[in-house]
Amino acid sequence: MSQPVIHPRDLIAGLQKGLALMQLFSEEQPRLSVPQAARLSGLTPSAARRFLLTLVHEGFAESDGRQYWLTAKALRIGQAYVDSAQMPRMLRPVVEQVARTTQEHVAVGLRDGDDIVHVVRSRYSHIASLSIRPGSRVPMYCTASGRTWLAHLPEEELAAYFARTSLRQLTPYTRTDEAAIRAELQQIAAQGFAIVDQEFEVGMRVLTVPLYGRSGRLQATLSITTHASRLSVEEMRLRYLLPLYEAQALLKPVLD
Repeated sequence: MSQPVIHPRDLIAGLQKGLALMQLFSEEQPRLSVPQAARLSGLTPSAARRFLLTLVHEGFAESDGRQYWLTAKALRIGQAYVDSAQMPRMLRPVVEQVARTTQEHVAVGLRDGDDIVHVVRSRYSHIASLSIRPGSRVPMYCTASGRTWLAHLPEEELAAYFARTSLRQLTPYTRTDEAAIRAELQQIAAQGFAIVDQEFEVGMRVLTVPLYGRSGRLQATLSITTHASRLSVEEMRLRYLLPLYEAQALLKPVLD
């Protein structure tokens, strides 16, 4: 779907800054002081304080007078997407079908900036992983969904991604060499699927295929996650690639 052209004069700067400030809170930074919020957001301390106090007033944050943290009410913003977006509802039946067929965990990922966000996950799952819960965010360089998206980027965008991304060693298996990752991206583009073996989370193997819309543009990714003790990488490819391709073909007419 094409996006409307938005003129800068039509933007509300205060809303932009407030939303950006809310996104500063994370697992690594669950609480922020005014100086921290100002430094991370680029706002002045007085402006950061006013934005934080506004969040407290509206119930989206709480404070002990020194630090601020988000409340459960902040979940309403993400839940509004889950409740209103058409894509998760359209994909849910197929996700559950693939999960029943494979007896594995199945999830759909969308790109959001330099992360992948899981917007649909199967109800069936024999694995315990924080990375596959709905709304979870994972990096692109070391995940199967992420590499699938990276494999579709033009060279200029791909170079910009690597220039701004720190390739951290998250597990003993994580690839952090840009040349090696680029070589794999070329292979993914050629073969039409990606497999990542324990690079983001020890014990987890993931097989992913792209989901294209009717126009041929990449819309999402469909992934199967299993425990490394259940199947080898090759067994996973041989057993689960066909169900993923069948789902890919089934979903193409409904994605735009």
